[in-house]
Amino acid sequence: MTAKIPVIDISDWFSDDQLAGRKLAERVGLACHEKGFFYVKNHGINEHECQRYMQALKAFFALPISTKQSIDKHHSRQFRGWEQLGSELTNNITDYREQLDIGVDSEAIISPDPYFLALVGPNQWLPEEILPGFRTIVVDFQRKLSRLSVCLLEMMSVALGLDTQHINRVFGKRPSPYSKLIRYPITKPNSQGVGIHKDSGFLTLLLQDDTPGLKAQATDGSWYEVEPIAGSFVVNIGELLQLMSGNYFVAAPHCVSNAGRVTRYSSAFFYSPDLTTRLEPLPISDEKRDQVAMSEAHRNAGLMASKTEMEQGVGSMNSLQNPTVFGEKYWQRWVRSYPDIAARFYPDNII
Repeated sequence: MTAKIPVIDISDWFSDDQLAGRKLAERVGLACHEKGFFYVKNHGINEHECQRYMQALKAFFALPISTKQSIDKHHSRQFRGWEQLGSELTNNITDYREQLDIGVDSEAIISPDPYFLALVGPNQWLPEEILPGFRTIVVDFQRKLSRLSVCLLEMMSVALGLDTQHINRVFGKRPSPYSKLIRYPITKPNSQGVGIHKDSGFLTLLLQDDTPGLKAQATDGSWYEVEPIAGSFVVNIGELLQLMSGNYFVAAPHCVSNAGRVTRYSSAFFYSPDLTTRLEPLPISDEKRDQVAMSEAHRNAGLMASKTEMEQGVGSMNSLQNPTVFGEKYWQRWVRSYPDIAARFYPDNII
């Protein structure tokens, strides 16, 4: 049922009513604590912009495979670009989805130090004449989602008893947003669209079409459907915001299986900090720490294991590592999902 997670109208955050804004922040904070998932409506991005973006997404995936192969992810040291069905692993099991990953366009760093700065670099784009306007639409939408993410982090800061800009200051001067454009064919029997996982960063905003398939796990261990709701984004907490909030905010495991009769399209936007951001605990209240201590689900909420840990038999969400810098954990995410690309470009840094 759709009502498993709250649908939150965030229009009050853009008004001058400070009391209404604080009440809204408290509601967002409660959703982050109890569910790790919620919908946002009246978020400032109009339906026309969302539809234009989804049309561009579908137009990309409709291109011939030979065209998309020119920007294959295997060409990219930054794990950017297109990937064909069956290219990504979740928990060492192949996902059945086609994707395009787009980050912030930058010059690659020569001899990066520390090693994870190798993730800074350019995207791969098709020539403009092949898909006119595509790059402009995607980059513009990514900027809008970045601004919305800043607002959501303001609400979360207030909900944690911090000043409005606290978490955004932690994010540093060069946040690391990226977008994942996704096509899910009908999932084959005994397969997965994308396997059970937690998002590796801080904040995810998901735009879905009208085909269901996303499921999330509640703190009691049960699973519920996160059905599409027109005019909304699904928001979920990443495992590092869970870590820095002392597990007060919880990152919920989730997965996708397209059991419908048509292809499912979605786009996930991940808003994360500067790669060099230190993962130091946020100064939350003793009351909130006590709430975590009294909840087994929160107290035991873990992080995704690295590739090496899983090979050693560590459970997929029971990492024994305690990352101190965002780039360390972000690196693990890419290496775990694309070991072949990591082995090609970084044989000495497969962690």
